[in-house]
Amino acid sequence: MTEQNKINEARSILAKYGSPCYIFHSDEYIENYRSHEKALKAAYPKYEVAYSFKTNYAPRICEIVKSLGGYAEVVSDMEYCFAKKLGYENSRIIYNGPIKGPLLAEHMYAGGIVNIDSLDELDRALSYCRENPDHTYKIGLRANIDIGQPIISRFGIDTSSSDFEDAVQKIRSCGNVTLSGLHCHISKSRTVESWARRMKIMLELADRYFPDNPPEYIDLGSGMFGVIEPEVASFFKMEIPSYEDYARAAIAPFYEHYRSFPEEKQPILFTEPGTTLDNRYVSLLSTVTAIKEVRGKTFAALDTSKFNLGKISTDFNLPLKVLPMGRPEKQLKDADFVGYTCLEYDVVYRSYSGSLAVGDCVVFGNVGGYTNVQKPPFILPQCAMVEKKSDGTISLMKRTETWQDVMETYIYEEE
Repeated sequence: MTEQNKINEARSILAKYGSPCYIFHSDEYIENYRSHEKALKAAYPKYEVAYSFKTNYAPRICEIVKSLGGYAEVVSDMEYCFAKKLGYENSRIIYNGPIKGPLLAEHMYAGGIVNIDSLDELDRALSYCRENPDHTYKIGLRANIDIGQPIISRFGIDTSSSDFEDAVQKIRSCGNVTLSGLHCHISKSRTVESWARRMKIMLELADRYFPDNPPEYIDLGSGMFGVIEPEVASFFKMEIPSYEDYARAAIAPFYEHYRSFPEEKQPILFTEPGTTLDNRYVSLLSTVTAIKEVRGKTFAALDTSKFNLGKISTDFNLPLKVLPMGRPEKQLKDADFVGYTCLEYDVVYRSYSGSLAVGDCVVFGNVGGYTNVQKPPFILPQCAMVEKKSDGTISLMKRTETWQDVMETYIYEEE
């Protein structure tokens, strides 16, 4: 697409749907999803994608995942209801998270996959099961494991203490409950080496607690790098692994471990990609509303905020493209782009040097994960989201919210 065509397209989208506006690049997303799945299934045929709803639960994205055969990974009753509304069967919903809602009981009763996060939560789940002694249940456990990650995670049951053994024994002493699988999730550990260590420890746990027959599944959580732009890759100061790199290091050993078992007894292997699938395939159009200097420092105000762009925008500058909209351009040096909020730290891009004018469209890339789902109703409601196909077709995914949407749950004194 030529530069002028990009400008014309942005102008059309902003005129029709408002500014700012998310753009979901669906065909590229599907290509990435298939590349990810193909690489990991090549290493282990019973690998399955369990898409992390919390990363971006825009229905259109979740519908695409479902159409491609992915499972839903949810962490609340709200997300569970989303998955059910989209037509997911309970057997293809994985319910994780540290604070599960009342619908956990329904999900368990319907044969859904559940991974328990604590002994207290386990006691609650087992009480559901005892209330229905004629019904059988399956429960998985989330293992808190140490692979040398830089933080002590708060999630899961500590495998280095007696708690995990206690959890296993509680499940197995309940007559109508089976321990069905093991789960883990390691934060801040995206390297291939960390995934290899993750797999090794989980296989050791599986051998310890399933000595005769494998579990139904092992779930390794999320945390792989996806296909990312050079600007984002440079932040990590390392060579970004490919999906094939992860497959060789962490997935192939899984196959070797269970290859002697008949296929029907080999466990399903899950990972739960979120940002791996999403990040690169959503961009945000925004508009410059003002440019000013304050004691030698230049600020360009935009009609978006750090809440629209996500925490990642506070870590480093996102990929950015300025589309001139026809007004006289100024030459800026070391300008900060700032958001609409009344917060000093609402800086969405630092040290921009180049041409810019009020009314220009600023396009931010890599905003697919933890952005529109985390945007609070602070000062302004959430913006629209559109889907763009590779043929240029644009369709609405989410309308712009109004002040009425934000305020309708409040109770007003009757006039």
